Amino acid sequence: MTSSLSPRAGRALALAILAGLVLFVLLGVVVPLLDAYDQARSSAERNQAAIEHIRQSARSLAELQAELARLKEQQASAVGFMQSSNSSLAAAELQNRIKSSVETARGELRSTQILPARDERAFRRISIRGQIAVNTAALQRLFYELESASPFLFLDNIEIHARPPRRGAGAEDDPMLEVRFDLYGYMRRAT
Repeated sequence: MTSSLSPRAGRALALAILAGLVLFVLLGVVVPLLDAYDQARSSAERNQAAIEHIRQSARSLAELQAELARLKEQQASAVGFMQSSNSSLAAAELQNRIKSSVETARGELRSTQILPARDERAFRRISIRGQIAVNTAALQRLFYELESASPFLFLDNIEIHARPPRRGAGAEDDPMLEVRFDLYGYMRRAT
């Protein structure tokens, strides 16, 4: 039993079926594909922005690490050196160091003499010649204090003579000593 449709109704039914098929393809295939494409594109943009941020951070990190290494090297190379800006100030610093150390040891500072600065490779040697009067225990403390602190200082050309005892005084257990020495330290030369 076939019922026949009027040609007009058949065309309308065919158009409705075609419209339904187009709508099905649009809603079932095209719209999800467009949504997936939009999501993929926005995800790619986010990923690209993240990659660029990571690249900038890596450059920044590399620069910061290089700066940190340079600062550590500079700090390590400055440890132990005199920090004065010129030789005269460094020599004055050494004189003050001797004076305060002798006073702490309860000795007597007789004289100090600034010796000419000498260049030794990349460094400048600053030297002071000192003459003091102290007892043996104080001399030991004084030399220890001078050589153990920072900046690194070195003793050289040490001459020690026992001071003759005073008249009328008994023999002393710890006689006074006349001591001459050179004290020197290094500063980095300006390049």
